[in-house]
Amino acid sequence: MEEVEIVDKFIREYPFLNYILEDKSRYKRARDVGYNDPNNLFMIGDSGGFLMDINISDKFVDTHKLTEMADFHRANNKYTFFKEDSIPHRQLRKREEYRRKHGFDAPCLLRNGELENLHISGSMYNYLNYVNMEQLDESSISYSDKASVAKKHYDFPKFIDAQFWTFACMEFAILNGFHLLIDKTRRGGFSYIMAADSANEINLSPNKVCIHVAVDKKFLTAKGGLTDFTIANLRFYENETFFKRGILSLNNENFVLGYKLPNGVVSPKSWNSALFSVSAMNNPDCAIGKDAVKVKVEEVSTMDNFDEFMNVTEPAMRTGSYTTGNLCAWGTATSGNMQIFEQNFYSPQSFNFMPFENVWDKDMRNEVCGYFKSYCWGLQGRLGDKIAMDADGNSDIEVGIRIALRERKIKKEKAKTFADYINYLGQYALMPSESFSSATENLFSSEELMEWEEKLRVDNAYKFYVDGMLYEDNKGGVEFKTNARIEKEGGRHNVDFYDWIEGVPRRGNEHPHGCIRKWFNPIKIQYKDSKGQLVYGTPPGLYSISYDPVGVNKEKAAITNKHSHNSIKVWMNPSIYNNFKTALVCAYYGRPDKLEEADKICYLLARYYNCIGTTGVEVNRGETVSNFTKWKALKYLMKDPVEIWDTSLKAHVSASYGVNIGGGSGAGSTKVLEGLRMLKEMLYSEVGKDEHGKPKLFFHTIYDYQTILELKKWNSVGNFDRVSEMIIHALQWKQSDVQAAKELSVRKKVLETSDNFYNRDLF
Repeated sequence: MEEVEIVDKFIREYPFLNYILEDKSRYKRARDVGYNDPNNLFMIGDSGGFLMDINISDKFVDTHKLTEMADFHRANNKYTFFKEDSIPHRQLRKREEYRRKHGFDAPCLLRNGELENLHISGSMYNYLNYVNMEQLDESSISYSDKASVAKKHYDFPKFIDAQFWTFACMEFAILNGFHLLIDKTRRGGFSYIMAADSANEINLSPNKVCIHVAVDKKFLTAKGGLTDFTIANLRFYENETFFKRGILSLNNENFVLGYKLPNGVVSPKSWNSALFSVSAMNNPDCAIGKDAVKVKVEEVSTMDNFDEFMNVTEPAMRTGSYTTGNLCAWGTATSGNMQIFEQNFYSPQSFNFMPFENVWDKDMRNEVCGYFKSYCWGLQGRLGDKIAMDADGNSDIEVGIRIALRERKIKKEKAKTFADYINYLGQYALMPSESFSSATENLFSSEELMEWEEKLRVDNAYKFYVDGMLYEDNKGGVEFKTNARIEKEGGRHNVDFYDWIEGVPRRGNEHPHGCIRKWFNPIKIQYKDSKGQLVYGTPPGLYSISYDPVGVNKEKAAITNKHSHNSIKVWMNPSIYNNFKTALVCAYYGRPDKLEEADKICYLLARYYNCIGTTGVEVNRGETVSNFTKWKALKYLMKDPVEIWDTSLKAHVSASYGVNIGGGSGAGSTKVLEGLRMLKEMLYSEVGKDEHGKPKLFFHTIYDYQTILELKKWNSVGNFDRVSEMIIHALQWKQSDVQAAKELSVRKKVLETSDNFYNRDLF
């Protein structure tokens, strides 16, 4: 496919743009179902999540009407010519305080050809008119086909549609008792936005506390950090505006507004609002006990104890059933463990984060998520004679996408390492899924793996699976039933059926039980059994199973996306029966209520694919061996391949059933590390050639998108059940090599020692 075609196809399929283009008249308005939405900006989607009422035909116009005070200061280096403390001066100050608190309306929205009043929140009004920040100097822009160049300068912010909606979401969340979780990209202005909001709150409201949280306080208080920006805004109020409150404490970790009397005692009329900056490192309780009106968590993507932090902080922001404080947390793709951030982003209601319908990821409109700021939305840039954002702050999403894809192409060509390119994709993501899956390079990363993940995600030619479950029939055999059939029969027999789990990790609205996904039926042929009899069926050894079970029974209501899930895969092994090909043929991922139910699925798969002696099970948890013993099915279980761990073993060693690796994929034990090394070696083994004559690697035979995505996301500290399970198959793969080497050694020794014509001396 030509590059132009690829870009055009991306634009046609881009979910957020398609949402903006769609007719939204069928959705219920949020205020009509009981939410406090005085400006009628939000709707309720089919998922139950909120939708922003963004339409392609709506245009912001004359947005200079929203920045009257900033424009005056820019022209005159002050906000008013009125004499300080005069009646007009007091009236202006009160008017501006009101606007900073309650917002401002101006005729700046063109909808259906009619000019309407646009409401901006008090926080946004303050941001546009009372914040000085480093930003693009549009007068310095120089553009050519080869380069776009400009300078920055300090000025008041300009109105940008993406930022308008960010502020609108912040206001709606506060009005309706929600918190806000945001996945953002670089160059979105979030540090300035959140710093301005904190400064506005502290300066407007006496005796209030705002708390800034990060893994390390340096991220907040160092130059360019959230607290550093906030204090700069507070000083701007003191030096440039008529909102002076005085400064009691100059400590940037505990910045307090107010003043003292001449005798050094704090005045009883002192403002007494404070900004505290705290570290959450090894201290999830850091934000409680101070009764904060607002808590802001910077770079949540680096905060491994975010769940523990929210468990103690979220209840502290309520009084009885009333929400008395607001928490905003945001992050950008980093090289750390993004799994915790991702789990909360796709399950926002776990901690009362405002749930949005997922209009940003492909095929996710039936699910909810946090708030996402795409790189192409609110992007200042140009492509040829087209600009990505006009003078009134309206984004041209299509132009933004084209700029983003062009920048990716350039980055890919110029990146020093593949890791640099992956990191760039996460930092400048167009969809949340990109942000969470492109954060960093890992042990398994490669350009080929990324390309395969994309093919499985977008190309319907690879979606040839069927979903269902295995059952024992009345003849003592095992039968696979598709979900469609199970659903049809369920009306008569009350048989449950479950969907395949799509989320990596599992999303909150997905049933944890999961189902079997089958790509290939077992091969059935005539072959000679161990007694030399000619039989028809699946030869033993043609397939093997890798199984990583969970260790504790848990009812489905208590299972969250943070818990481990059972992962089972059936692999076709190279043999004379299949022209020495390999492939993943079947998989199960999920968590039934009982451990025995998952073991039963593994047992039925072993029977269905005749995996005698080739069912590898991790046995440092669960009760699989005892269950297989009860079912008189030990013949299916593989014994621990101890010769792999100890190459000094030359004779047969009696090993126990199952495989004991220990610690899971994130542990640092020798076995785990060796298992991970073997897994990578297996995944990147060449197993053939594709239709273009290029090497076909082992992972190209894995058609399970979720498995490939988990490999792409893997890190050493997260919970990655599929990776843990595949280590077992890597051991099976390695064991076949070890056994083949032993057989070759034996044959060679026989040839060397046997008294045959070819071994005799000629003279």
